[in-house]
Amino acid sequence: MGNKLLILDVGSTALKAVLYDRTGTAVASATRPLTTQTRSDGSVEQDAREWWAATQAAVSELPFRADVCAIGLAGSMQNLIAHSSAGKPTGPAILYSDRRLDQQEVAALGDRLPDDYGRRTGNHLDPAHSILKLMRLERFLPGLPLDAVAGFLFGAKDAVIRRLTGSSVIDPTTATTTGLYNIASGTWDETLLAAAGVGPAQMPKILAADALAGQLTAEAAAVLGLPRDIPVYNGAGDGAAATWGAFADAPNTAYAYIGTTGWVAGTMDLADARPPRDSYTLADPVEGGRAIVITPFLCAGAALDWLSDLTSLPVEALLDHAAAAGEAPHPLFLPYLFGERSPFEDRLVRGAFLGLDRGHGPGALCRAVLEGIAFAIRHNLEAAGLPCQPLTAIGGGARSPLQQRFLADALNRPVIVPAASQEMPALGIYRMLAPRLGFEPVRELAGGVTVEPHPSRAEAADRRYHSYRAGSDFARELPRTMP
Repeated sequence: MGNKLLILDVGSTALKAVLYDRTGTAVASATRPLTTQTRSDGSVEQDAREWWAATQAAVSELPFRADVCAIGLAGSMQNLIAHSSAGKPTGPAILYSDRRLDQQEVAALGDRLPDDYGRRTGNHLDPAHSILKLMRLERFLPGLPLDAVAGFLFGAKDAVIRRLTGSSVIDPTTATTTGLYNIASGTWDETLLAAAGVGPAQMPKILAADALAGQLTAEAAAVLGLPRDIPVYNGAGDGAAATWGAFADAPNTAYAYIGTTGWVAGTMDLADARPPRDSYTLADPVEGGRAIVITPFLCAGAALDWLSDLTSLPVEALLDHAAAAGEAPHPLFLPYLFGERSPFEDRLVRGAFLGLDRGHGPGALCRAVLEGIAFAIRHNLEAAGLPCQPLTAIGGGARSPLQQRFLADALNRPVIVPAASQEMPALGIYRMLAPRLGFEPVRELAGGVTVEPHPSRAEAADRRYHSYRAGSDFARELPRTMP
């Protein structure tokens, strides 16, 4: 019997394959980029076949393949993938960030849903909910009649599981993002399925993250160079996997993710979460009766990428300029370059630099952006009612020492940045599956740094944060006063 656990993390920009040994140590990994097609009509799509090709390419790089004893998965959520009876995609995968439906269309579709939609699903209707795409399937998959579809999948990892095992499954966390899942009963909601025009037979089976999805087929084993018939476990959507990887899976815990976009999240007892609320409430992937409260915001590292394009300076150079600027004054930045999703839903709001001076250079602008990201995290933590405690920060954007410092000062609490923060989803899946496999539990985050707030900087940051909140209110009102 093998002694390695293979985790496949199907992210929105890359697929990562990570091998863990029985002690919870990552012994090897490989990554393959994924391509996203974005068009002017608001469509955002990927080719689900590329997920499988990336899986093959990443796994082929790994050593110890003969020692793999099980597979677990994580992946992006809130997608829409139609498939044939043979399990092959019948069109592109429509991603969560697709915005083909405008506000008027979303409102009109919402009028066709039950008045208690929020109570049923645990969430207010969101433009990204998969139910809306199903209700306008002809808009997203033109020429594809609904009755010609054998089934639907909603997570990127679920499409890969279908190729690995032939099974159609989904975890409770990903199911919550569809707008078709009844959060109280933990089942598909028949009334909402009818509203979407979907039959129960077309929906994947809901299984806990640590449940067996199936066994690796002989065909998939041969393609991947893995032992046949090894168990494939369901795993969880990326938000749940990262929550467990950041050790925020127990009540009264929280963490922040800083990538191209960002989110803050934590775990509560479902009764305490009292959905629906302004933040997202997602069913826990393993523990019934618990919920993950998550507030996704649209612009984090993307703001630095924008500033890099604007100044023709690489992000690394901008960070060097920002560090060299010391405590020199910098403007206030509102990070609403794409509108906002949390802590408020507003497609019209846009970002701004406030208090610009002719003496402000790239370093000052970069410091403002880092501070704006930190303030967005604080705003979301407060809006979600997540606990005040040392905050774990993960994701590529959390690796910057200056971003860590701005975050600690903005929150006036310690910030913990794990050494392998970009592998948190894979670690989360390991933690979910270790008890099932008899692997050693991982009880704490290894390595990394803890950044303490500086008292005088934290006091100044608190004053600036109140200006940030006032500026955000003004930015939201501005589009409504212009013709």
